Amino acid sequence: MGLKSLFGIKKKEEPTMQPISTPTATPAPSSETQPQATPTPTAMQPQATSTPTATPTTPAPAAVQETKKAPEIKTLDLSPSTSTDDNKAHPLHPEHRPHAFVIMPFGKKKGGDGSLYDFNAIYTQLIKPTLESVGFESFRADEEASSGDILTDMFQELLLADFCLVDMSIDNANVFYELGVRHAFRKRGIVHIQAGRSYMPFDIFSVRTIPYHVTPEGIPDPEFLEKDKAAIARIARATWSSEPERIHSPVFNLLTSLQEADRRSLRTPLAAGFWREYNEWRERVTIAQRQKRIGDILLLTEEIKNPLIKEEAIAEAGRALANLGRNELALEQYRKGLEINSRNPFFRREEALHLNRLGKVDEAIVKVEAIMADSPSDGEAIAYLGRIYKEMWQDSWKWVKDPTARLRTAFDSYHWLVIAIDTYMRGYRINLNQFYPGVNALTLSTMLVDLADRFEDPQSPDPDIQFVRANLDDLRGSLIFALDTYIDEERADYWTLVSYAELKVLTAKNVNEVVRGYRKALTASRRNTFFLQSSLFTLEMLKSLDMRSEYVEAGIQVIQEEMRRMRKEEAAEENGKAVDKKADEPKRQEGYVFLFTGYMVNNSKKKESHFPPEKEDDIKKAIEAVLNKHKAGPENLAVTTGMDAGSEIIFVECCVERGIPVRAYFPFAEAPYVRDFVSPGGEQWVERFYKMRNHPLVDEFYQPDQVGLPKEGDNVHERNNRWALYSALVRGVDKARLIAVWDGKNETPKDLDARLVKHMVDLMRDTGGMVEHINPYKLSAALLEATAPAVEIAPASAPVKKEKTEALVTQKSKKKK
Repeated sequence: MGLKSLFGIKKKEEPTMQPISTPTATPAPSSETQPQATPTPTAMQPQATSTPTATPTTPAPAAVQETKKAPEIKTLDLSPSTSTDDNKAHPLHPEHRPHAFVIMPFGKKKGGDGSLYDFNAIYTQLIKPTLESVGFESFRADEEASSGDILTDMFQELLLADFCLVDMSIDNANVFYELGVRHAFRKRGIVHIQAGRSYMPFDIFSVRTIPYHVTPEGIPDPEFLEKDKAAIARIARATWSSEPERIHSPVFNLLTSLQEADRRSLRTPLAAGFWREYNEWRERVTIAQRQKRIGDILLLTEEIKNPLIKEEAIAEAGRALANLGRNELALEQYRKGLEINSRNPFFRREEALHLNRLGKVDEAIVKVEAIMADSPSDGEAIAYLGRIYKEMWQDSWKWVKDPTARLRTAFDSYHWLVIAIDTYMRGYRINLNQFYPGVNALTLSTMLVDLADRFEDPQSPDPDIQFVRANLDDLRGSLIFALDTYIDEERADYWTLVSYAELKVLTAKNVNEVVRGYRKALTASRRNTFFLQSSLFTLEMLKSLDMRSEYVEAGIQVIQEEMRRMRKEEAAEENGKAVDKKADEPKRQEGYVFLFTGYMVNNSKKKESHFPPEKEDDIKKAIEAVLNKHKAGPENLAVTTGMDAGSEIIFVECCVERGIPVRAYFPFAEAPYVRDFVSPGGEQWVERFYKMRNHPLVDEFYQPDQVGLPKEGDNVHERNNRWALYSALVRGVDKARLIAVWDGKNETPKDLDARLVKHMVDLMRDTGGMVEHINPYKLSAALLEATAPAVEIAPASAPVKKEKTEALVTQKSKKKK
């Protein structure tokens, strides 16, 4: 299946000034937080002795609580106290850790023998650093900074956390209640520890516990601290990496027929704090999908840290990318999902589906067969396999140009058609409410019977074809009855409605029935181009085999009219009031996407010399040489990480001279960006910046407005690099080219702009894309190429590019005004 590249043009908006936070003079020694007021007893404060209730306790008043600071927006003008963070070696992509929930008492408590335990010190000195050292994100119920129902959030943690560690050093009612909840609902991912106990309660006597040591004051014993950390780390690592079939809960070990609930069924809407990150993410991704901003979807999905909602987010992102026609990016998302949960059936099915769409048929079949071996009743996986066999049959004849020869070739390869019908029927029998495989089986059965009537030897009929022929009427009748009943109940989605329309194509006696069926399906399509293309694919297949031509053509016309209407409306949204008269014409082949990174011009704030002002003409010629090499023109797209005083502004100027649309992605609002990245070069660079900023071919996207502020610990500039890179993948990584004005050195530079250039090069190489390297210290080769006869951008024989550029500039000028 071909890939259709889509990219939305953002309407120009006036950027808003974003506040720039500054670090406090005396940050807390353990984290970037500040103490809160001491909680009062009314906020579920524990008393001196624990009470046998199911409500989790909160920290004792003596324990200082902390709240998270908002992420700091760093700029180029860094003081020595803040520059260290930028000098650190950061990973190319955000690191996400499995979520570990710690079940333990809070504050100071006494055991049954009167011994003292300082559980806050045990958590901060022993448990938390140990879990973090082996790759977990440690969390305790008292660390939730937002308001909300602490009991509800605690239940969500118990039920959904990837891993739980429980401290059973004393007989605390809350701890044992929470332990029982985890044992009852989750069969894997729990470790038990204790200090100083000579016995365990009978019900958990056989549960393995890891001992640790405390002093008489109840804090971790320094003499044994490292050994205790190593012991807990070893068991935590072994528990997490154990095979998926391994059971850690004594409840599931004893009740062998007990089935673990699907994690999605354990979600409660009352835990608002728990799902806040997902809700915020989904809102932004929905907007990005409507505006076809692929880079936003990839960046936002990558940044989700909570593994509990990561699976749902990846599923949503995969669907969004597939609906935008980026099957290779959707496949990458689903494979990331399988890294989190290798048993997720949706990810496994979608991986197989997108492998097939990308032409990797054998690999797709192997994946689907593996799913069916694990889950023989997975009707959706069986239907996916039926689709693969259907496309294999279609590939055997669709290349034949002569209509009569095409029909004969289609019949000669009917063995693939028979296996596709049989596979679809298996999927339909598993769930008769899933009409998609049933309608596909009917469509293919009708094709097979029609071809057999034309070409099969009546003296020697094939038993498989006879079987299909004998069951055709029953299949048709059952589908008509089921679909009529289901649609009358108003529960139908797009795929059900379009299945009904396809059924009408095969059975209707009046063309108007087909038209009404498809128009009703369009009401549920949500203007989804992928949905319409999939339906059109089936109709085109029927048309190729000259089957029920009048009815097929009626369905095709309805869908094509809707797609033309959608394209015209998109053109009107992009261009202002005027609708492009050519909006209903097929899109031209799209060219390369040129992503750019390069040094700022030397200025007083830079510590190293990468771009002396006198080299400006040479660097411009080198950039032009790369654009000439690729015959760059209006069908291309340019993406930058801003427009700093130096090579980025030069690159943008070169692009607009050629009529290339430019997307400039800024790390923060315009005013601070100009102050820190443009003004240091001098007033002439500020003037050039605003000239390009106001150019009708240049669109700006500001990080806080489009994708929100960076998460705590994430560098805003490196995040901007990732955002721009992902946006440059809109036409596929094979169409992306990074033009890098870079010295080629691998050591970490002192200047921020130079570090970001190297970071972008590393990102592109990690992605597998092509890098066009311009070394500012070795410009002779590039200049030699630049002095060669220039490649014409718009030759006289193809004036359409010039017309396209003039139309685009006119439309965008109206939009900017």
